[in-house]
Amino acid sequence: MNIINERNIKIWSTIGSRATLGIAALELSKSIPNLMVLTCDVSTSAGLDRYRKTCPDKYLDLGIAEQNLIGVAAGLASENFNVITTTFAPFQTMRCCEQIKVNLGYMQHNVCMVGLASGVALGELGYTHCSIEDIAVMRSFPNITVISPADCTEVVKVTQAVMQYDKPVYIRLTGEANNRLVFANDYEYEIGNSILVREGNEISIVTCGTMVRMSLDAAEVLQIEHGISVEVINMHTIKPLDVDLIGELAET
Repeated sequence: MNIINERNIKIWSTIGSRATLGIAALELSKSIPNLMVLTCDVSTSAGLDRYRKTCPDKYLDLGIAEQNLIGVAAGLASENFNVITTTFAPFQTMRCCEQIKVNLGYMQHNVCMVGLASGVALGELGYTHCSIEDIAVMRSFPNITVISPADCTEVVKVTQAVMQYDKPVYIRLTGEANNRLVFANDYEYEIGNSILVREGNEISIVTCGTMVRMSLDAAEVLQIEHGISVEVINMHTIKPLDVDLIGELAET
């Protein structure tokens, strides 16, 4: 899937991570005949309207039934489909804990779960739509990989990588539209390997999701106003954590 270019990167940043997910899924459908995308009444919110209309045989809407979503996804994965499930983060995770633990963690079915608008991006919809616990919950299950992309370019890179990754994965999407750039060009991405996005030799900031951009801003302020050299590391994969890098940082 070669859609990463300067023009697209700017568009993705403007439309946000959810709409970017839909674009990435539509592009994947061209080269992955057994791709199935499952949602819980969130095709528009997940940026999947074009996908739904273009690939009706590769799309299932389970309604507001998130636990059933995981069961159906696991069944499809057991029949060798590549499966992406998506709904808002608290419903994709906390509402389905037992199904995720058993059907994905224990049985290790290859399902990519995408939590939309994690954090407090949807705070205007109330507490029920906020999700600050999902990382802690998902990383507690065995055999579940947890990833939080830094920006919309990385949403595309992660989606590409997960299709070649034979394990259940949770992708945590953060931020809204006008998602500020971290990566303005294509780059090498590998699940589990952190990325140095700013060099420095006095302080290290290890971060993920939209906090990567904010950490870069903080590093710039520290450099300009206080003369402190700060490196920023994008720890996009929260599980498995890049422990080798953490060990190196602790020794320096």
